[in-house]
Amino acid sequence: MDIDGPRQAILDSAGHVLIEGGPGCGKTTIALLKARQALESLEDEQQVLFLSFSRAAVRQITDRMGGLLNRASRSKLQVRTFHSFFMDIVRSHSRLLTGKPASFIAPDHEHQLRADFGGSKEDWLKECQRMATVEGRYVFDLLAETAATLLESSSALRALYSSIYPLVIVDEFQDTNTDQWRAVKALAAESTVICLADPDQRIFGHIPGVDEERIAHAVAHLAPATFDLSQDNYRSPEGGLLSYANAVLRNTVHPLPDSVRNVIYATRTWGADSVEVRTHFAIVALRQYLEAELKRVPTLAVLATTNALVGRVSETISTQSVTVQGTILPPVEHDLHWDPELAAAAGFVVASLLEWPSLAREEALPKTLRAMANFYRRKLAGGTTGARDKIRVIENAITAFNADTKIKSKSPKILISAWEEGLTLTGQPVADWQIARGVVRGSAELDELFKQVRLLRLFQATDALALALTEAWNGINAYTDAAAAVRRVLASDSLSVAEQQTKAVSLMSMHRSKGKEFDGVVIVEGAFNSRLLDNDWDEERVRGNRRLLRVAITRARHMAVFVRPDDAVPLTP
Repeated sequence: MDIDGPRQAILDSAGHVLIEGGPGCGKTTIALLKARQALESLEDEQQVLFLSFSRAAVRQITDRMGGLLNRASRSKLQVRTFHSFFMDIVRSHSRLLTGKPASFIAPDHEHQLRADFGGSKEDWLKECQRMATVEGRYVFDLLAETAATLLESSSALRALYSSIYPLVIVDEFQDTNTDQWRAVKALAAESTVICLADPDQRIFGHIPGVDEERIAHAVAHLAPATFDLSQDNYRSPEGGLLSYANAVLRNTVHPLPDSVRNVIYATRTWGADSVEVRTHFAIVALRQYLEAELKRVPTLAVLATTNALVGRVSETISTQSVTVQGTILPPVEHDLHWDPELAAAAGFVVASLLEWPSLAREEALPKTLRAMANFYRRKLAGGTTGARDKIRVIENAITAFNADTKIKSKSPKILISAWEEGLTLTGQPVADWQIARGVVRGSAELDELFKQVRLLRLFQATDALALALTEAWNGINAYTDAAAAVRRVLASDSLSVAEQQTKAVSLMSMHRSKGKEFDGVVIVEGAFNSRLLDNDWDEERVRGNRRLLRVAITRARHMAVFVRPDDAVPLTP
């Protein structure tokens, strides 16, 4: 990056700063350079705090630090998610509000409690407040509110955190909710705050507390020096991706380039192939093209508006496909990024199976069935129609099992049969996990669970999950408290930024792609609720999806490929 006039002005500025700009404009880089500058004047125990929303974004920021900061400087720059930072505040200081030490209810357990609680959403919120104030037990959604209240109500606490973090950088500021903004305001009383924002990337407006006027709030309250870098694009400067994405956002004319280096291909129809097979073809073709252009293995993402469509594409590309023209498409190894909490709930079912050989039948089977019911409680919390009926069927099966009466439903019968056949485990966690995972097949409920648990993959014995299971091995035939061990690992992973070896192809929703970068993206449109645009939508929904499309397109550094049906609404005039 060249330090031009505007960027030098940012480095020279004092006090609060607001930096606006689109994807790839260098907001993060100049903020890190600003942090590097500030590190020179910090005292021994002080650090710069960099807050972002997701572990993926934190990982990218951490990776970018490597080229800008030396090891000593990196040690004094703390990059955190809002959740992990707020959890530390609540864990350390919640006694100031309740007089009790804090404990935390992991998301999967919260969903179970909420499913069994009944009542309205408002009633559940009151119950969460009661658990926090009376019992000192916090659901994750209360962390921001509680941390903000602590910082607002205690001048000593504000002074303490500002003395530790004299400079605070807030990434994706436009998406902060009311409580996150309250905490930032409290810190800003004594710390210098740098806000990084792009109003056109505001795609979480459906979340309570996220306000489209948040940037205006920052200007009014912080009176920051403001800088606009929106005309710059370092991510894909030669390709025209950003200009095309902005045309989609604003619904303005943008003719596609004629060159072979087009950054956008609109793929309409390929005979009678399904959207999933067409996407498979697009992945293979894009990978081959970028490999030839970049002289290396490219990183690709497949993005869609719904998890359901992402899941169907994942199933298709996991095996060989053949197009109607007879083109054979090889399986594509990929990472599927979906609902980690739902995958975790499925993982607890498999983990309970690893305990079977050391447990009596009367203990083992109800434990697994309860874990299975909890999986569907998580689906119920997510709004899945029919999950409550499945919970009732499983609970009835547990009652019948305990009473030694006839069980009618298929899934418990499959588990009982698996118990009677026996599980032979060897103490090799990867192989044993696969054996246990293979049990959850054969009925609609178990197959649905199996699809989720595939996301929890143990690739090698050094994985955190495998290490936890190794420690749980009883040395004979089973894993002691395997479900608890898996729960601890996944709960820790939900807040940490562990390094991961990701595959070259990733599948995810457009919302989940925010903050990530890839060499190429394939944007997939299906029918009905997976449409990118629809002429029958209201104006606000159209604006929201155009913002979402802009985010999706600008995840690519070199090329974006669209897979769309014949009747798709044009993205630009």
